[in-house]
Amino acid sequence: MSQAITTVISMLMAENQLTRDRDPGGLLDDHLGGGEPGAVSATSLDRAVELLIEADSLRVQAAALLGPLADSGLAKWLGHVSMERLIAFRTGSRNSAARKVMRVARFLDANPVSAAAVQDSQLSWANAETLAAVTAAGDLSDRYTEYEGQLLAAAEGSSPEAFDRIVHAWRTRIDAEQDAADAERAWRNRSLTMQLAFDGSSVGRFRLDPIATDIVAAALESPPDPAHTLPEPRSLAQRRADTLVDLCQDPGNQSCKTKATVDVVIDIDALAHTDDPVTVKRLRQELSNGGPINGPGLDRLLCDASYRALITDGPRIVLAYNRATPDIPPVLRRAVQIRDRHCTFAGCDRPHQWCDMHHIIPRNRGGPTTAENLTLLCRFHHSAVHEGGWQLTRAPDQTITVTSP
Repeated sequence: MSQAITTVISMLMAENQLTRDRDPGGLLDDHLGGGEPGAVSATSLDRAVELLIEADSLRVQAAALLGPLADSGLAKWLGHVSMERLIAFRTGSRNSAARKVMRVARFLDANPVSAAAVQDSQLSWANAETLAAVTAAGDLSDRYTEYEGQLLAAAEGSSPEAFDRIVHAWRTRIDAEQDAADAERAWRNRSLTMQLAFDGSSVGRFRLDPIATDIVAAALESPPDPAHTLPEPRSLAQRRADTLVDLCQDPGNQSCKTKATVDVVIDIDALAHTDDPVTVKRLRQELSNGGPINGPGLDRLLCDASYRALITDGPRIVLAYNRATPDIPPVLRRAVQIRDRHCTFAGCDRPHQWCDMHHIIPRNRGGPTTAENLTLLCRFHHSAVHEGGWQLTRAPDQTITVTSP
């Protein structure tokens, strides 16, 4: 058995090496150095594909050897908790990758017909992973044997994405109870986490059940920006981020609802804009429940929010804490929305439900909260004005002029 495990490790390590060495001759590098598309690039691509196919073949051979060893006790005899941990340790791969290999190995060992299909390239490694994952999730070994021929026929020539859908439909049909249990588990495991970075931004992760995923995906759907959008068209990820913030800001599209009151904590040294290295660590300008916020960001926030300012002298001494500034009156907000109807940045037509109120003369620089000093800006263009340096001015005829940085 020791010889067998050595052979398996060698195959898996060779597969990893093949994946890294897709162009051992350096042909692709030569092409990228300035050559024209042609024989060199075609040769490099063909060789890379051959190596990837060979890597899959090595995985298949390794899985065939690992199947009988999976529950043999060899891993514990060699000092490892499980065969998965042994494979991960000996090959330098991730535990998740090792678990996938062992799951397929057990699947192929229990289903010789499927193992033969993989060996004959009738069942791809990716589709074998799908079958292994589904059959391992419930006691479906007998039902899989019953439908094995049909599933293998469906897998031949199917892309992994298409085969995933086929297998899911099969699983739902033959084991509705387990499928319902999986759906409930997915719902119970729903989560959304956010980790605050030092600059006040955040990184988040979420996990949603399929129905919630569909709802969220539909809610975040937005068409691409026109090519002439200023300052530049947003990426798909940026559009989704902007849409998410807009939804949270006004989830019911209640255009006249009162905005939340924001606490802004500012150290006296930040007000003085000191660069003294002794006191720079006291430069505190942040939201009470968040991280630092810069001057332009603070200007944008205060355009359309009621806020209280907490002035401090160091981390412990409070110098002043004023009352909340008045929010924009609902009647005035509605009047501006009816007048402007949509974002007033040149070329933008996002409706007022998705816009902030923007003070043309910043609120914290003495700008009045009047119809003449207010205009609508979508979050994207509101950020472009405050953080990007674009400027808006209102002409005597009430038209808005946009000036680039």
